[in-house]
Amino acid sequence: MIALLIYLLSGLGLSWLLLADRRIAVRIWLGLVFGCVFLMWLPCLFAFAFDFTLTAQYCALSLAGLIALGALYLLLRKRPMFAKSSSEAARRDCLGFALSLALTGFCAYLLHTHILRPEADGSLWVGQATYGDLAMHLGFVESLFRQGKFPPEYSIFPGQQLNYPFLVDAASASLRFFGLSLRAAVILPSLVMLLCVFWGFWLLADEITDKLLPDLLSWLLFVFNGGFGFALFLGKYPFSDIFTGYYTTPTNFYNEDIRWVNVICDMLIPQRTTMAGWCVLLAAVYFLILAVRRSLQGSGRREILILAVLASCMPMIHTHSFLALGILSAVWFFCALPQAKKSGTAGVLFLNYVFYGLICLLLAAPQILYWTMDSVSTGNLLQWNLGWVVGANGAINNWFLFYTVNCGLVFLAMWPMLFFLRGEKRSIFLGAAAIFVLSNLVAFQPNLYDNNKLLYVWFMLTDILVCDWLCQAFSGIRLGCLRRALALFLVLLGTFSGLLSIARETVSNYRLLSGEQAAAADFITEHTEPDALFLTATNHTNAVSVLTGRNIVCGPGLYLYFHGVNYQSREQQVARMYQGGEAFLRPAEELGVDYVYIGDYERASYSIDEAWFAGHYPLIYDQGGIHIYRVNGNGTD
Repeated sequence: MIALLIYLLSGLGLSWLLLADRRIAVRIWLGLVFGCVFLMWLPCLFAFAFDFTLTAQYCALSLAGLIALGALYLLLRKRPMFAKSSSEAARRDCLGFALSLALTGFCAYLLHTHILRPEADGSLWVGQATYGDLAMHLGFVESLFRQGKFPPEYSIFPGQQLNYPFLVDAASASLRFFGLSLRAAVILPSLVMLLCVFWGFWLLADEITDKLLPDLLSWLLFVFNGGFGFALFLGKYPFSDIFTGYYTTPTNFYNEDIRWVNVICDMLIPQRTTMAGWCVLLAAVYFLILAVRRSLQGSGRREILILAVLASCMPMIHTHSFLALGILSAVWFFCALPQAKKSGTAGVLFLNYVFYGLICLLLAAPQILYWTMDSVSTGNLLQWNLGWVVGANGAINNWFLFYTVNCGLVFLAMWPMLFFLRGEKRSIFLGAAAIFVLSNLVAFQPNLYDNNKLLYVWFMLTDILVCDWLCQAFSGIRLGCLRRALALFLVLLGTFSGLLSIARETVSNYRLLSGEQAAAADFITEHTEPDALFLTATNHTNAVSVLTGRNIVCGPGLYLYFHGVNYQSREQQVARMYQGGEAFLRPAEELGVDYVYIGDYERASYSIDEAWFAGHYPLIYDQGGIHIYRVNGNGTD
């Protein structure tokens, strides 16, 4: 906990030092973002020299402490004047913070119930949203912490470099070194990042609109987003299906082509890389807007520098967010160029962008070449794909109808809004629209659904612009009661599906691991080598890969396929190895298998000659129907 606070204080100190002209709320928000970036990146920088070890952690923490102390010293010495907020801006900031803090508190409850919640029998439970993705992230955290190898490999496919953006999991692994449990190390930084996302969206909206009502309306439509999927439960399906089915919600119902998921339920709580990516992306977009404005006034070098450093940190935090920022940056440059020529600041704009590009080339390109491009080369990660997932299940084949049903109010209101956009707001929309168009033309991963990580950036910015336009339209209505009634109706229309989905998530409850599996994982952690290789089944609810940080021969295709890893032959090899005899001996020697794990899932999935294993290797664990045999080269013919 203290380590996390030191990182956050270093970010706050830097923000206070660099952004004296910004309001207090903005400085605090950006300081928390900077602190999160330090937590994700500083240990990894030292890990290149010392591996992911306690030495690297202490070096990183010491540097964060020095940054905090250095910033404090400079602040006390210079005593800079801070920008004062107007009373109206202060009220907006307070309301945005209060709402964001309250929603973060609610998410703390979801994280409590959804992240390895222990029960009296020792079993570990999760929610509907985290049943799929959480196991992968926990495995990344524990393998980094236990094995310390850097750059890391997949613990679920040893020998393959981990190209998935892993820095948010590295942040949790760093906190493990300072005494936090796996559960706490995942939950605590998530709370800070969630607050940064919720509050950052509000402050970004305020920077664009400078008005309370569009800030509030756009914030509500973002965090409780949902389309018109609720209509399915007004007749076609029983209302109770929302709360009892597995992904039969008004925002996530594959059979009905409802795919525009609620951001809390399906993007932030379960997808840690998206959560971390949006935390940094919102700050980067904020600085991009400021940088373009200041460039048009003949300055902007400070904003460009901060933007460039933030952008350069993003590829291995969340590659989709980095790509979205790149698209926005390019489009907004060309949109600003005509105005810059008129004002005589085209040279400043051009030089600032060159400066921005050079820093990204220096800092981000190595990450892309080392990790991202290696991932692209191992699988079909770039494909032409028209229409995102429109009609994927054949329920809604019409493109316009698909987005109307899925995105609801924001998509419908976007079209008449286009006739009223001018100046900066038109440029902002054009950048968002470019992301929307590209996401409907190209698939960036084998899982087409994952393009939503780009599409939500379009949605964020369009949502703000739509709500600003709607509020301007409301102002023409003379009757105050009618304006309020219309606003309330639009909020309910835009959030009802999302609220139902969140309610379902609140009561969802799924067992990830049994008490027997958790006990076996404890034994493995205490009695086997950190880099030991286990033969296990390939299921994602795998106690060895999830809780111990040890390597397994092959993990779930559920993860590996969508990461571009060619895992199929090794998956088939696992089934053969469990037959024992020569089918086991040669590949076990080649792969370096140290232990064989046999539990209920293995027995149900494979034809296992357990008598052969019992006759050739010592049984070192026999509890709750789980057997672990030590191989270590001790097998006999």
